[in-house]
Amino acid sequence: MPILFQYLLRLFLQSFLQVAAVFMGLFFLIDGIESVRRYSQKVNFNWGDISLLILSRLPAFLTMLLPSFALLAAMMVLASLSRQSEITVMRASGVSLHRILIPFLMGGIIIAGLHIVLQEQVVWRCNQAEQSLQNQITGRFQASRSQSGSFWLRSGRQIVHAAKANPSGLELEDVSVFRFDNNNRLVSRIDAERAYHQKGRWFLSNGTLYHFGREANAEPFLHKEWPVTLEPLQMDRSRPEPMYLSLFQLWEFMSRLKQEGVDITSYEMTFFRKMVDPLTTMTAILLGFPFAMRLPRQGGTTRSIFLGLLLGFAMFVIVDLSTALGMGNRLPPIVAAWAPELFFLGIGGFLFLHLADPKRGR
Repeated sequence: MPILFQYLLRLFLQSFLQVAAVFMGLFFLIDGIESVRRYSQKVNFNWGDISLLILSRLPAFLTMLLPSFALLAAMMVLASLSRQSEITVMRASGVSLHRILIPFLMGGIIIAGLHIVLQEQVVWRCNQAEQSLQNQITGRFQASRSQSGSFWLRSGRQIVHAAKANPSGLELEDVSVFRFDNNNRLVSRIDAERAYHQKGRWFLSNGTLYHFGREANAEPFLHKEWPVTLEPLQMDRSRPEPMYLSLFQLWEFMSRLKQEGVDITSYEMTFFRKMVDPLTTMTAILLGFPFAMRLPRQGGTTRSIFLGLLLGFAMFVIVDLSTALGMGNRLPPIVAAWAPELFFLGIGGFLFLHLADPKRGR
């Protein structure tokens, strides 16, 4: 590994850790004061739970701000190198801008990897722990499964209504099954007192099968196999918040809800944002790099850093705005998630190419 690469990568990661440490300190100070103020009068207040509550919020805070930390770190390192004329020496020695950029992008890849690990293994678990601690401190507890009220399900050409499901999801009461043909015409209906899951199959008991059409009739039965693709997990009608699910859990939950004909906009938006978010770190670095590299050429350290940071944070604002439009069904979720990222990635790439070859701008 070239010495210059190691040197720049080390400077960037050290600066990143310093920025992260400063913001973590501010987080503990501000969130700690706010948590004590909010929960100090609650029935089950104790310092141990408050400390755990604050810690449970830290991974989500870090994940949200990792791209900002990377942008600040890159700008700080490049500004420092410019002030000490190290950038000028590198360029005079024949070092291309690509070789200077690569260590920062490699650092961005490392941070993006950290982002993925936090997002998929830590954040959603900490969000669940935070909710549990809040309920414990306030004395408000929530059931882990949905209440046993009536609900509707869809499975292929069948629409199912049940008055109640047991906690395991293996038994339904007062079941009605409506079957439709390929033209969406009702062809039969089943009313049964009970449905149960056994050895991978569903059965109905004590019911009546009604056939519709030219030869309408009713067939009572005591026991009947029910050809349906329903999993016991689907009987849980609770709707967890997207923030409490990992990427793979979101995919499975969306597939289930889509099969049932339920609106999944908020889950789709969160799913695509989770896919795109690690790329935001690379985009932020690429946006800030051209501004910082102009310092030895044009002077105006403060102005260039300010413009780079302004463009970077404008990206975060537009990303949040686009996410809100996606959540509100104003934009397709995949467009709302990917379009701002690709737009600013293109701007960063264009600015870098223009900086590397000024003749492009003529």
